[in-house]
Amino acid sequence: MLKAGLARKITAMLVIISVLSVIVSLLLMLVMTRQQFTGYIHQYDQMLLVQWKPVLEEYYSQYGFIGLQDYLSGNIPGKGMGQHRMGRDGQMGIKSRQGQQLIVTDDSGQVVADTQGIYMGQSLATDSVDYSAVELWHDDEIIGNLYVLSPLAAGLATLENDFLARLTYSSLMLAVPMALIALLLGTAIGRRISLPLASLSTAIHKLAQGKLNHRVQLQGDSEFVKLGQDINTMAQIMEDAHNNRRRLTADISHELRTPLTFLRGQLEGMQSGSIALDSGNIALVQDEVIRLTKLVRELEDLTLIENHAVPLNLSKFTIAFLLERLQPVYTIMQDQGITFIVNTDPEISEITADLDRLLQILLNLFSNAVQHSAPNGSVELAVKKEKEQLLFAVADNGSGIPAAELPHLFERFYRVDEHRNRRSGGLGLGLAIARGYAETHKGKMWAESQEGQGTTIYFTLSQS
Repeated sequence: MLKAGLARKITAMLVIISVLSVIVSLLLMLVMTRQQFTGYIHQYDQMLLVQWKPVLEEYYSQYGFIGLQDYLSGNIPGKGMGQHRMGRDGQMGIKSRQGQQLIVTDDSGQVVADTQGIYMGQSLATDSVDYSAVELWHDDEIIGNLYVLSPLAAGLATLENDFLARLTYSSLMLAVPMALIALLLGTAIGRRISLPLASLSTAIHKLAQGKLNHRVQLQGDSEFVKLGQDINTMAQIMEDAHNNRRRLTADISHELRTPLTFLRGQLEGMQSGSIALDSGNIALVQDEVIRLTKLVRELEDLTLIENHAVPLNLSKFTIAFLLERLQPVYTIMQDQGITFIVNTDPEISEITADLDRLLQILLNLFSNAVQHSAPNGSVELAVKKEKEQLLFAVADNGSGIPAAELPHLFERFYRVDEHRNRRSGGLGLGLAIARGYAETHKGKMWAESQEGQGTTIYFTLSQS
């Protein structure tokens, strides 16, 4: 519907614009042409008046108005140009124009000469004709008036009127092919624009219906292709968010079901007497409650991170102070035979960050590194300065992570080793929380790994 409606509107718009352009151009040409012709005729009439005025005044001085009609008729040819005689015998070189009408009136307004004989002997009604006029004088007295009537203004079939008629006809005939050309161009342009728009509209409509796996076919001009790419990216983000939400619900249900089932079994066994109510079994129940509490706390942290509501208590401290707070981690690594290596940039005098959040990031990364390190392996912490950021790297020499797993490493409840359970592999939220805290510090986190050679987790903290 969008395709057809838009194409028709574009086509109709182009046709209307083309036809209106022809009409406006025609009207402008007609007005300008008529003005030019009218000005030309008026100028020519004035020239005739200037030429005939002294001739007629001289004629009057010799003969009065007697014989003036024959004199004018003999000197104004019916066609083309002619020679005009001065007086009754002399030659005069005034040239006339086809259709030109000269009228002479006496001082009372009575027509005494008319080259076409129309108004002869009548009083000339000057308000009903378009004319140019000049007064005739003799012995400082007005003896009459000389009029030149314009054939164009009078509506005669002159060459000028014929030209205007042909111009109008030609312009109207031009409007028809222009309208057809506009129709073809409008159809082509409308199709070129409406096809990609129809595809975009269909994709948006399907996304609104919840069909998040639909993608736009990239076609059309670069603007449409870019818009299609943005819509596809948006659809992918929406689909990922939808899948993550479904997976999160399933993961949370699974993570809660296992400890709750264990707790229920332990408590029912204690009630029935099948499980001894001793300190060992009570400790098991207590450990499970602690894990549930930790899960709830980490879910709360994730909610704050996703809502960009993590409060930061920024402070400045030295690297030495940070490493001192990590002393318990060194002890655990030593007990497990893991070598801990620290490599820091000597140019770094202090760090600006939320100390508690930074410690939580590093503890999560160290915990993963220890779990995946080889026996008698090593874990290295490197810190260096890069412009306005600090770059941290936590590396181990363990088994590494498959390349296919790296894009999912920071997802919630994701475990690289599916065989690890909640007790041995954690809850699968540590890396997601750690990345969230890094991003809260206007930084980022990523991983690099090669199977059999170990894994390095990098993250940055802004110091600006």
